[in-house]
Amino acid sequence: MEAGKPLHRFVGVGLVALVLLTGCKSGTQPDPQTVSPSPSPSVGHASPSASVANPKPPWPDGGDPVAVVGGKSITRAELSERLFAMYGADMLQELMLREVVRQESERLGITVTEEELERELRKMSEGYGSEAEFYQAMQRLLGMDRAEVREDARYHLLLVKLATRDVDVPESEIRRYYDEHKQEFGAQLRFELSWILTATKQDAEQLFTSLKAGADFGELARRHSIDDATAEQGGDLGWVERTEPFIDEALLAAAENMRVGEAVGPIQTGQGYALLLLRGKKSTPGKNYEDVRDEIRLQLAMERAQSIQQLQRSLLDKYGARVLDPKLKLPVLEESFY
Repeated sequence: MEAGKPLHRFVGVGLVALVLLTGCKSGTQPDPQTVSPSPSPSVGHASPSASVANPKPPWPDGGDPVAVVGGKSITRAELSERLFAMYGADMLQELMLREVVRQESERLGITVTEEELERELRKMSEGYGSEAEFYQAMQRLLGMDRAEVREDARYHLLLVKLATRDVDVPESEIRRYYDEHKQEFGAQLRFELSWILTATKQDAEQLFTSLKAGADFGELARRHSIDDATAEQGGDLGWVERTEPFIDEALLAAAENMRVGEAVGPIQTGQGYALLLLRGKKSTPGKNYEDVRDEIRLQLAMERAQSIQQLQRSLLDKYGARVLDPKLKLPVLEESFY
């Protein structure tokens, strides 16, 4: 699984759409009472003075082309209009929410320290082989560079602080939670795994024979694995903890006794029969009470606080957020962060 266990999740519309729709970086926030995005105008048309010498626009479809298919150009204006129609409301909502969170945090003097941000980013990257791999995955999957990932994490930490600022969690409850869940905070084995999933044991046995004869594991996975989510990546499951609930226990038990570089199989799982390759193994140290106290307090506070959805709606109302473009309607806010 190429995922860690952060307290939040990233939101859905890509930054490419943001740049095309707003013409600005994600860190630039508009006033929620005056936001009025409109489709990007066509670019590349001749200026008035140029049109005298050349009355026809250089591109008959309007705007500079970003692609050509069978001699027909697709223009930047067409692309922008389609992105606006499909994602404009979602992106507008995101920009408005970030602005009201910024204003409310400033009003209350709530900030995120660098230490808090670094701690959250470390948690977010725990499910990856390294910090570099984490940022590479964010770039590949969400189009977010390092600075944008950090800004997104800071925003969501502010949201959590706003939601929990009036929630009191006694020290005794935090300590009791730690004592009752010590296994979660102890040393953990982690495996870097790849697999090939097949429908039948016979299929798995045939592939294992090919593997022993020198076939490449990743190539076999791409050609034969029935797990669509990992086949194209050569069966890569990424780094997973020994206690990972989303990986079949039979695979984790097998990995515990394997040597790095070893492949075994077939292994019967709830989804079929698998070949398993152990590409890495390491142990992470346990965490003492002080290491996880703030994390536990926040988790318990979130269970008692108003939902993030309720907080967002109340902030939009409080700061008089209005949509000025009649073509845009804010989607229903969903509890998609937790």
